[in-house]
Amino acid sequence: MRRVLQNLALSFFSLSVVLLLLEGVSRIVEARRPKPPERADYIWDWEKQWDGDFYTMASDETGWPPGAEFNGDGVRDRVHPRQRSEGIARVVFLGDSVTLGHGLEPFEAYPQVLQSMLDDEGRALEVMNVALWGWSTRQERIAYEKLVRPYRPDVVVLAICLNDIPEIQNNLKRPPGWLLALNERLALVRLLIDAPGREIQNVEELFTKGAAPKVREAFSLFFNEVRALRAAVAQDGGRLALLVFPFRFQLAQGAPAPMVQEEIARFAETEKLPMLDLLPALRGAGEAAFLDYDHVSVSGARVVAGVLATSELLPAAPSAAVLLADADARAALADSRSEVRAAAAWTLGRVTPRPPGVLEALAARLRDDDSAAVRIAAARAIGRAGPAAAGLGGALAKALSDTDQGVRFAAADALDATGAKPEQAPALIRALESQDPSVRAFATYSLGALGAAAGPEAAEALARTVEAEGGAGKAGAAAALAKMGAGAKQAVPSLIRQLEDQREARRWRAARTLGRIGPDAKAAVPALSRRLQDESVTVRIHAARALGRIASPEAIPALVLVLKEDRAKEAREEASRALSRIPGR
Repeated sequence: MRRVLQNLALSFFSLSVVLLLLEGVSRIVEARRPKPPERADYIWDWEKQWDGDFYTMASDETGWPPGAEFNGDGVRDRVHPRQRSEGIARVVFLGDSVTLGHGLEPFEAYPQVLQSMLDDEGRALEVMNVALWGWSTRQERIAYEKLVRPYRPDVVVLAICLNDIPEIQNNLKRPPGWLLALNERLALVRLLIDAPGREIQNVEELFTKGAAPKVREAFSLFFNEVRALRAAVAQDGGRLALLVFPFRFQLAQGAPAPMVQEEIARFAETEKLPMLDLLPALRGAGEAAFLDYDHVSVSGARVVAGVLATSELLPAAPSAAVLLADADARAALADSRSEVRAAAAWTLGRVTPRPPGVLEALAARLRDDDSAAVRIAAARAIGRAGPAAAGLGGALAKALSDTDQGVRFAAADALDATGAKPEQAPALIRALESQDPSVRAFATYSLGALGAAAGPEAAEALARTVEAEGGAGKAGAAAALAKMGAGAKQAVPSLIRQLEDQREARRWRAARTLGRIGPDAKAAVPALSRRLQDESVTVRIHAARALGRIASPEAIPALVLVLKEDRAKEAREEASRALSRIPGR
């Protein structure tokens, strides 16, 4: 047994020496070899970037106010109604940072520009932008399955950037984690694995090494993802189309032949997939159409949107001008065809000067038409009139309870554009009970904008909303109460209860609102004083600020204690300011 152990030890020692020698030789060889090209930074390692193969941005947006950069699905687009509105086709663009609009404002991304163009033509199409930085075809397929499916689009446009192809290859064929860890530490493993030789380092390799096994495998994996996406879209009754973006180097003089686009085109033809190659259009626009290697500029986005607007990728939807031809728009509001009535509403929203009675006729369509598309068009047309249509606020407020979600969205937009008035407060209060979170968010926002003029019933209703669910949307019922100031004194008992909530956000918002109410919130002084010892410094700061605004001498001992003992400088400073506002201090 002893001899066996000695032999094992000797074998282990010998093997270790050999491995050390091999590692040393490998390091010498590695040092003398030409440095391999670095992988382009636009080819992402999904595990390192997202700790998985998919991600979205954290967001709890419900739709109002509509200016948030990321919606409730965690992508860079406004909130869209999940319910489909009859007569309005829906197209979804799946893509990466190019489709998202990297380097551009959200409204400058080509899907949003396309929506503006379609709106200007009066075409009944809704465009959705579902894209994030670094997504490849794999993430876009997952996004369809996880995010897009409930919206039931008519057409899904897969926006393909050429780096999608190597990215899929490099990530799906990557060795296991333990081997990658050894690769980082040992030259011997690096020589054996030859990661640079196995991975595609940049898009140019698709052109210069098109016959290489790794490139052929990359195309195969990419096409498999497209087939899987097409199957999912078809299963839901939709149609998949392809939109192919070039890289900027393809616009330069002496650029290689567009063999990658040609290969994708052959695949699309075989699979009977509609495809639009953007290389000709962007080549005509020149390099000014790009911000960098592949992201389009503002002008480039307009070129893309313009090409799409006239392409066959989009669902058929004639413009309002084509539908109306030379017909009188006012008379066309009574046409038997819903698409003509919608076109008439669109046209009347743009007529200047506006003939007498037009707004009232549009309000009648909003109230009585059996087509959701017509009601949406009527609401939007009224909204375009702005404050001139303020007298129709009642019709718009009533439409907040429409059975169609798209109509509710359009009515909220229009009511905001015309300006909510105190007389709409009862309808807005009723909207706080809506099952649609976007309507609730709009109602809280609008009641807050009315301020104290919304009345005591609004304050009580908002207080109930705060207790029921902590508000709805970014504006939130608590924020609306804060805007009402002293007009929200009926909500004081509810807000006091919120100070004891387990959720930090509810506690600090309740404290903030009580401070905005001011001296009429004196009953909250004991509860606010207790919150000066809250574990959250944010809550302590807002509690101290609120006590300063209420300005009750009863709060002095608790504020002095903060001044002496609180470790947070910001809390001590707020307590000092609060003490300076209390009479007799």
